[in-house]
Amino acid sequence: MKRPSDHPTPEEARLRTVLNSMVEAVYVTDEKGRVTLTNKALDRLIERDVRGRRAKNVIKSKELRLAIRRARKKNEATEVELEAEIGDRLRVFQAQVAPLPRGAGVVTVLHDVTSLKDADRVRRDFVANASHELRTPLTAIRGFAETLQDGALNDPEAARRFVGAIVRHTLRLQRLAEDLTILAQAEAPAQEFAASRVDIGAVCRESVASLEPLAEHKGVSVHLEPPRQPLVVELSGRALDHVLVNIIENAIKYSEPGGDVRVRVSARGDSACVEVQDHGPGIPEKYLERIFERFYRVDKGRSRDEGGTGLGLAIVRHLVGRMGGTVEVTSKLGEGSTFRVLIPLESAEPDPDDPE
Repeated sequence: MKRPSDHPTPEEARLRTVLNSMVEAVYVTDEKGRVTLTNKALDRLIERDVRGRRAKNVIKSKELRLAIRRARKKNEATEVELEAEIGDRLRVFQAQVAPLPRGAGVVTVLHDVTSLKDADRVRRDFVANASHELRTPLTAIRGFAETLQDGALNDPEAARRFVGAIVRHTLRLQRLAEDLTILAQAEAPAQEFAASRVDIGAVCRESVASLEPLAEHKGVSVHLEPPRQPLVVELSGRALDHVLVNIIENAIKYSEPGGDVRVRVSARGDSACVEVQDHGPGIPEKYLERIFERFYRVDKGRSRDEGGTGLGLAIVRHLVGRMGGTVEVTSKLGEGSTFRVLIPLESAEPDPDDPE
């Protein structure tokens, strides 16, 4: 908290300690509307000394300016919600503005609720997207079933075609339900994953082998470049396999026939690194930060044609996070994409302090 005096009284020191321990940003203005006092939370938020400045120049917001004016002129306490550009990001605040006794000034408390608003937006988007993803195959299944019911059963060729479509959409619903279950488990802090010492190179070999039929059907070659030495980690082998299969499968699906996908496993500092590189269409830079969102698709039509649910990369991000690792992506249009999974390495030697 910034003050003009460097020798506060004991009461002022206690006040300073209380204000600086608050997560909310606080600033006080005098009877003329100029800032006289701030706490550390506000200093971190604004990143500049605002003492002596007018209140309207601290957080530029019409709603906040009017609330401070009411506190000064009419002695009214007010609570407002506002949006303001702070640095290079738009933030949302709940602000409490109250007058000080005897018209000595105004105290403003700012609670940053940006993350809560973002979480609420993600929840609404998830419900809307999930409803849409469910509605599409259900509508198709109902349409084909009603057509069969209305007489198409008597046309063997049409009946086979409609039943085939019903099966395809049912499988899509099944994949969606399975992915929603896996995503819920990955996001749940209480969900435990059975961990054991796992050789990442061995898991990669199994993941690549499981996708050989898809690669052959697509006409894509998958090359595994194993590590020079075993890379041992303590985690769920099943979860790691799910991550790798998802990323490698995407690389195969988005590669053109005759293309190749490379899977490289190596040590990078104190982490194991798995790189999956394809030579597909690539991802525009503006979408790179969003591809790990639930149901987000860069090419919506192609993703559905390939059978994707739109949840795969969201599952990858959460599972890798539960492993203590990170996932990165670099891409260039027309040249392909590279996904990197980095997981902290564990020593293969037993811990002498571990009583087993």
